[in-house]
Amino acid sequence: MYNEGLSLDQAPPISVPFRFFITAPIFAIIIGALVIFNDADLLMNRYSTITIAIVHLFTLGILSMIIVGAMQQMMPVLAGAVIKKPILFANIVHASLTLGTVFFTLYFIYLTKVLLILATVLLAIAFLTFFFMAIKLLYKVEFLTSTVVAMRIFAVLGLITILLGLHLSGAHISDNIGANHYSFVAIHILFGMFGFAVLLIMGVSFQVIPMFYVAKDFPKFIQNRVPYILTFLLFAYIVFEFLSIDLSILKFLLLFIVGFFAYYGIHSLNNRKRPIFDVTLLYWKLSLYSLLISLIIWTFYKDVDFLLSIVFALGFLYSLLQGMVYKIIPFLCWFHLTSKGYFTVPTMRELIVESSIRLQFYIYISSVLFFILAFYLSAIFLYLGAGLFIVSNILFLFNITNAIKKYMEIAKTDPMDMSSFQMPS
Repeated sequence: MYNEGLSLDQAPPISVPFRFFITAPIFAIIIGALVIFNDADLLMNRYSTITIAIVHLFTLGILSMIIVGAMQQMMPVLAGAVIKKPILFANIVHASLTLGTVFFTLYFIYLTKVLLILATVLLAIAFLTFFFMAIKLLYKVEFLTSTVVAMRIFAVLGLITILLGLHLSGAHISDNIGANHYSFVAIHILFGMFGFAVLLIMGVSFQVIPMFYVAKDFPKFIQNRVPYILTFLLFAYIVFEFLSIDLSILKFLLLFIVGFFAYYGIHSLNNRKRPIFDVTLLYWKLSLYSLLISLIIWTFYKDVDFLLSIVFALGFLYSLLQGMVYKIIPFLCWFHLTSKGYFTVPTMRELIVESSIRLQFYIYISSVLFFILAFYLSAIFLYLGAGLFIVSNILFLFNITNAIKKYMEIAKTDPMDMSSFQMPS
């Protein structure tokens, strides 16, 4: 059963994941503003400092922010790995990750080394605190599901990704750029893409897609073997990179194995046991189709870095993360209210109105399409896309904060007072 091993009674306070989820769209709005106020030629050059700033603003301020926040909820609930002082832990990780992201972005804009030093220290605190705790707790779990195994591997590969990033940052701080610097950059990027992001998304999908969408389970081969195969290919990439071996075979293998997961994810969603439409399906399907497309682009095309980053980062990663947040927040509101003794609470669909989610999705996908058109046609589409990206994230922020506001208003009332059962407007 999909809910086997769930430990809802061990969930952390609701404020723990919420602070991370709220912060992510704020950083997304900043990304849109940076795009609007910078030259298109610089934005489409992967080596320009503003592009590097935006990329890390996405990976740290959006991707890591949501993943780290969600993991603090999922480790206790899906794995029974409980953080003893969740609020203190969340305060340390969230504050240092937020400030570290800000200083890191400012460094690439102003190129002042003290900003890089501050960013490196703060990000080291955030990620080392998080990953050491995750590894410590997850490797003590006795009841192993495919999701828990994927979380374990993610924690190790995520730590490697961060250590590589700290090494690269240290090289810039000390002005000691070695001969293998760009090999370390390539490994850092690939481990971040597949080890930090794709692998965890795989593991979470094994549990979330059947649970939230009453869909078919993934085949056992994908659940039990694909995470290990993906990990092997990532370590093989290190050997290929340092020995200057042609990477084509590894790209084909990654396309096959990750594409295998994406295909079955789409198949599972299209053949749900209870085919009731859920607006968050739009995000999941966009995400999985974008993953397939980005893998094809990465494998068969060269000099398309801007296009690949849009399809992979925005089409795949951020789409899925938004879909997850739209599911997680109403579920947590409902769960925490019922666990406090409220007999009548807003349904998950009442906490965030579907029409508002649908509007945000169409604005978001329009921004992604305009970014793609900018690659093929004109820079004007880049700025139109950025404007829509800002609007979509303002609406995303509004939707999730409005749900949290409804929760807080109900939570302030007496559970035994029947008048408190009226849902706030």
